[in-house]
Amino acid sequence: MKKSELYGFTGTAIAAIIVLLLLWLIVLPGLPSPEEEGIMVSFGNATDGGGNSAIAQPASQPEVTTPTKTVTRSTKDDVITQKDNSAVLADQKKKKEAEANKKAQEEKNKKIAEQKKKEQNAINNANSTMSGLFGNNNGSGTGNTSGNAQQGNPLGSGTSGGNSWSLNGRSLNGKLVSPSYDNDVEGKVTVNIRVDENGHVISASVGSPTTISDSATRNAALTAAKSTRFTSGGSIAAGTITYNFKLK
Repeated sequence: MKKSELYGFTGTAIAAIIVLLLLWLIVLPGLPSPEEEGIMVSFGNATDGGGNSAIAQPASQPEVTTPTKTVTRSTKDDVITQKDNSAVLADQKKKKEAEANKKAQEEKNKKIAEQKKKEQNAINNANSTMSGLFGNNNGSGTGNTSGNAQQGNPLGSGTSGGNSWSLNGRSLNGKLVSPSYDNDVEGKVTVNIRVDENGHVISASVGSPTTISDSATRNAALTAAKSTRFTSGGSIAAGTITYNFKLK
């Protein structure tokens, strides 16, 4: 190589180095720096977003809500349980109240029945006493009599044909009808009677004291009582007729 060519290459290399140094030290620092680009983050599938599964994993963490849902369901279950318990307690309270009311009503009915029984016993005892006072044919009443009949007794009682009667405020209208019977029985049958304003016997039932159990004899006493007539009054009166049966 010629010296002239060597000098030419050397000078060109030196000039190139100088130009590069000038660009590096002066021109390049003055140029604006490029803006930083963001890193793309995938919130979906790693395959769709172009990333890998390690980057996509943090995005799935907010979906873990199982503990919150479990607590909410537990609270609802507690509320439902409390409502069910309240319904059971209300039913039990109603049953207890119904039982208490039933028991109170039974006690009330029992007391009423006992009171009626005492009143009926008192009436029967009074009738028995009156029958004993007038157990013979020598009546002490006033008014017109026919045969063995007794009328006008101010006490509302008397005897007739060996039988006796008691009706407060009333007297016999005629005579006491005697029962017709064919059985050989002996004893007494007491008949409870109710008499209307016109003196007609509107009801009759076997009362106490009664010593005859024969049904035919009892029915004969009831028939005779219903056929008996009393004087009229202002209201319905209650009393008794006692029939004395003797062996023929």
